[in-house]
Amino acid sequence: MARRFRPSSPLVVLAAVALLAGSVTCFEVPEPEVYDDTESATLGVAGLPGARVQDRESLESDVETISDELTHRNPDERRPLHRQPLVPSRPVGHPDAETIDGPAHQPQRPPFDTSSLFQHHFNTFFNTPLETGFFGSGLPGGFGGFFDLHANRPWWKGENVCTEREEKEEDIAADDNQEVAVNGGTGAGVFGFSSFNLNVESCAEKQHKYVCTSIKNVNGRKRTEKITRQCCHGYGRPRNGPPNAHCEKMDLHSMEDTAERLGAKEFIATLKKSGLEATLENEVTLFVVPDSAYTTFAEQMWENNLVAFDPSARAKRAIDFASMTARDVILGHTVNGSYHIEDISNEQLLKTELPGANIRINIYPRGPAAMAREHAEHPYRYTANCAPLVKLNRVTERGIVHVVDRVLVPARNTLMDIIEGRDDMTLMRTFLEMTGLDKMLREQGDDKHFTVFAPNDEAFLKLDKDIRRKLKAGNGCAQNILKNHILDITFCSLAAVNGVKTSTYNMLNEKLEFEYAMVGKKLPSSGTENPIEAMEEDPSVGKKSQRLRINGQALIEESDVVASNGVLHVIDSVLPTESGMPISNTLANHNLTIFKQLIADAGLEDEFDGMSNKTFFIPSDQAFEQTETGRYWIRQLKEHPESLRNSAELKEFLEYHVVEPLIKTCELEEKTMPTKAGQSVRVNLYTTNPVFTTVMNRATVNCARLTHFDEETCGSVVHEIDKVLDVPKMNLLETLRSNADYSMFLRLVSETNLTELLASEDSGLTLLVPKNDVFLEVNAWYQETLENKEELERIIRAHILPNVICCTGIVPSEWPFVRTTETIGQHQLKLNRNRRPQVQNAGITKCDVVARNGIIHEINDVINVQPQRSASGSAGNSGPFPNFGRPLTFWFK
Repeated sequence: MARRFRPSSPLVVLAAVALLAGSVTCFEVPEPEVYDDTESATLGVAGLPGARVQDRESLESDVETISDELTHRNPDERRPLHRQPLVPSRPVGHPDAETIDGPAHQPQRPPFDTSSLFQHHFNTFFNTPLETGFFGSGLPGGFGGFFDLHANRPWWKGENVCTEREEKEEDIAADDNQEVAVNGGTGAGVFGFSSFNLNVESCAEKQHKYVCTSIKNVNGRKRTEKITRQCCHGYGRPRNGPPNAHCEKMDLHSMEDTAERLGAKEFIATLKKSGLEATLENEVTLFVVPDSAYTTFAEQMWENNLVAFDPSARAKRAIDFASMTARDVILGHTVNGSYHIEDISNEQLLKTELPGANIRINIYPRGPAAMAREHAEHPYRYTANCAPLVKLNRVTERGIVHVVDRVLVPARNTLMDIIEGRDDMTLMRTFLEMTGLDKMLREQGDDKHFTVFAPNDEAFLKLDKDIRRKLKAGNGCAQNILKNHILDITFCSLAAVNGVKTSTYNMLNEKLEFEYAMVGKKLPSSGTENPIEAMEEDPSVGKKSQRLRINGQALIEESDVVASNGVLHVIDSVLPTESGMPISNTLANHNLTIFKQLIADAGLEDEFDGMSNKTFFIPSDQAFEQTETGRYWIRQLKEHPESLRNSAELKEFLEYHVVEPLIKTCELEEKTMPTKAGQSVRVNLYTTNPVFTTVMNRATVNCARLTHFDEETCGSVVHEIDKVLDVPKMNLLETLRSNADYSMFLRLVSETNLTELLASEDSGLTLLVPKNDVFLEVNAWYQETLENKEELERIIRAHILPNVICCTGIVPSEWPFVRTTETIGQHQLKLNRNRRPQVQNAGITKCDVVARNGIIHEINDVINVQPQRSASGSAGNSGPFPNFGRPLTFWFK
């Protein structure tokens, strides 16, 4: 029979909505922790889940737009509007170009892709800007708006706009209840498509295009139609113009001329020498390199046969470019099709003309100060293979040119390939292979992108020998230590803004903070020990420079080693994490000193530290001080510590707090769980929400409440509890027999046929037991009830609940949200708390006496479940218990 908490009258809908906010987290924390109010404000880092940026100064501008390409607005130069397909912007066969007929189309993001967290990748809620509303944008120069039809007409309905249409039709599996999320625009929502014929439409406006998507489901087939309206080739909208500025003619140049105007003459010269002049006549996206960066690259390539952008920091990269020709370099910067930067999503891979080489585009926000200044209209920074894009969207007669600040590294090798090829990462390679994480770092694909902060061998040698041993063993500790260094996003060094703190979360969902610091370069640990000789070999030794620091501890020695599935940064220290530390460290860090000392004095520290896939329920020090069992073990620690070594009793006590497997609070269920000591503990879940009674936000184990939880340790998890767990030795019936104060209630139970129920090991009951002094006050009624077997069994059944309800699960409740629970006799008992827990008319005077098959609550009254006396009853009738020597307390709330 399931426990039920329900209102005693119909729920009020408005009250239900008002109280919904109380059930946000999985479990409530009894006392909220106090955080430092001086912590500076933060800003989300685009594309990085949970990332934040503190509000300080940012870097200066590194992006130029196309606004200066707009020429004088001459009405005579406007072209007539032709509703024809746009000039193809992707090659035929491009995986993202799906059309009904004709050539491929403008590159598009997949419909409803929410992989990017940036403003220009989301649809606007309103399709008409505020400035072009009823009054238009003509005020105050004239009446405008209402009288200016042209001002009120959206730009995408104006002249020089071309329209592109894409359609796609696919089957819907009969057992697949698909959902389509429509983000932003009009008609936004989530709709199921398995059982309804729906027509969902959504429109979104960007700076340079207006896209409407219609999704229909007819007879089990889903049809998607996308209509894109944008300025025809040769026309554009000024970025800094009015919000509803129409498409205007642009002064376009050839790709060669545009690239040279952008300062990439050497790049174009190499392109021509390599016999790739035809590329300039095709529709391509070209990532060109400024002359200064390209000249430096060319010199180093001739001298060293290595691509090294910064000899002091990147010369160690194990990437051999000896077989790479100048032609290969140009092809590695060339992408077939026109790609406007705002049409590219974060983490998108662009296939270059160099076989096996892709360009990964990443998007990061500027610092808050820069966003508030001149870059308010373009608050993002873009990278191609982690190299910053310094000039964007330069439209040419045939394609688009972007300027990148250095020659792009061809990302052909996976992260694991790079680690295996480096001489300074032998330990990292070994640990990854032992834990099986090497397979993850070999994965490739559009959705495979990782960042590895890889400690070099010197960093691992700084670790304690025991931790290195655990890493080599490849157990849970090793996995957690390594996952602390891995992100499931691409985090280029450009993501960290100079002058602010940037944060993101790793694969353990633990925060990593990045900030620049002025530090000096250290002497090498091997080679010459003479500082003067070291400075002669490397002038940067001893000089301070800005370097990126992680969590205030590890410095990035080498950044942005680009791979086909992400990026690698070499760091000088292993990043510590509690989830990679043994249980003894976690107990010390959280001030659970008594339990830790008991483990040490019992000689079980190594055994507990070696445990994996376990759940630890650890009593706080205060819990030891407040319980009889806890005080006993405190006395043993102080008076007889030598007797605790190899103590079987202490070992059983400690292991009774350890459960297998690892279970976090959001995965807890109401059930019994076996402990390492052999006996089971019972987990119960409760709700404190008076309306949404199915939302559980409070948990107990053997009626000990979880007060702090989900603290990860080496392959396990720690939950702090407010009581010491005693190993129960008796069942409910045996517990009644062992306490003389329960003898009169035990006699009533013995007269019924319920003794077997109380002795059953699988029952899981709550027993409400009045002590003898309660029955002595109504002794005449007690003796009379003994003679009435039917009444006796009814009364005893009213004191037995078919499930475990701990005192912590009884919370205050007011009308109309009065909680009730049902007894095994089908009686409804009211639950409330007013200074003490209350069940119906009785107050609980002693909570949570734990037995093997349930719990006992001592109460100060006999539970009254008989019908209440009617108003028309005889005045001489003294009620259902006429012989009680004292009045009963009734609760009508």
